[in-house]
Amino acid sequence: MSTTASRTRPWYTATLGGMASYLDGATIVTVGMASVILQQQFSMSSWSVGALNAVLMFMFATGAVIGGRLGDVLGRRKVYAVDLVVYAAGVVTVLCAPNQATLFAGVIVTGLAMGADVPTSLALMAEEAAAGRQSSTVAYAQTLWLAGVAVVQILGYFAGDLGMLSVRILFGHLLVVAVAVWVLRRGVAESADWQRSRTTPGRRRDLRAVFRKPYGLGLVATGLYFVISGIMPNTVGQFGAFLVVNLGHSTVQVFSMIGWATMVVGLAVALLFQRLADSPVRRVLLVIGLVSLVAGPLAAVLGDFSLLSLVVLFVANTVAGTWAGEGLYKVWSQEIFPTEIRSTAQGLTFGAARYVMAVFGLFTPTLVEETPTMFMGVLISLGAVATVIGLLWLPRLPRNGLRDAPPGDAPGAGAVPADTSLTGAG
Repeated sequence: MSTTASRTRPWYTATLGGMASYLDGATIVTVGMASVILQQQFSMSSWSVGALNAVLMFMFATGAVIGGRLGDVLGRRKVYAVDLVVYAAGVVTVLCAPNQATLFAGVIVTGLAMGADVPTSLALMAEEAAAGRQSSTVAYAQTLWLAGVAVVQILGYFAGDLGMLSVRILFGHLLVVAVAVWVLRRGVAESADWQRSRTTPGRRRDLRAVFRKPYGLGLVATGLYFVISGIMPNTVGQFGAFLVVNLGHSTVQVFSMIGWATMVVGLAVALLFQRLADSPVRRVLLVIGLVSLVAGPLAAVLGDFSLLSLVVLFVANTVAGTWAGEGLYKVWSQEIFPTEIRSTAQGLTFGAARYVMAVFGLFTPTLVEETPTMFMGVLISLGAVATVIGLLWLPRLPRNGLRDAPPGDAPGAGAVPADTSLTGAG
């Protein structure tokens, strides 16, 4: 296959790359849902449940940092051709786990491989997108992320009460998808943009370039924003079943039914974002998403954690996660960083965010059980801070990664103007 072949069918390439996000979302919800069942099977305490989900996030973070850098150094194809094999091995380990130790080992391997896959695949999607559709193509990854969540919720609804068999069904789904995607990816060519980037001056490809002008502020801004705005979506994604069971006093099967209801909303939200990601309307979606980031946990508190108030939280989380959370972060990361360091920068910011989420997740089950109101208050405060960063800082950053940006190696070269329409900056 020629090096430009994948550019002639960008949505096929985007689908295979975006399946990293599908597996990311599906894995997070699968581990969160399965941990409720495994809590009884392996006599796990609430701390052990938190630790299992925290380990997944921690290893994802480590994999993102390592895999992101390797994606820039070795190429996109070399990384994502290998990591899904490792991912499948981790899932098999979980499926065969006879005890907690083996379960944790499988989750460690799975998280490490998944982390390596995401930043590399997102970079490939951006670089092989059709002209004028770069942001929309990357937004497609969030649609696939939600699709992964939705499929797991559907499986959980039908198999949620089957004990360990439901765990095997949930993780078996991950295994089948990973193997199928790995087979199909073998026919995808290397990123043409990445190949051309190998001819640029070495200092633009150097690791230190990520931390220097004109990219260093972008690294701090996107990383900080993703850390803060991603806490609530990650918490609800990982611990949605835990919240419904322990605060809503319901069952895993009921949680899956709620997932069905929010799934339709979530996919509609993602498809709308995908359609409008390259248009000025995206800024309106950002504002709505930031409002949802605060309104969701506030509704849970005001509703005294009733099942209905948790449904409001889940719907708000779906909107916030796409329009003002990980979905938008993915788009901003492609726009702000050039090809030479795109995967590296994303790996670092993904890693930083997931490290924080891992620590947060470690304490989440215990905090939810003991001080749920204070826990939601923390989420509300984080949403307020994310609003300031998302409206006043990130729109001011130059877009160094857009394909129509002029080439250059001097500080600020290769950049297009910042998106200042939200801030009024000139």
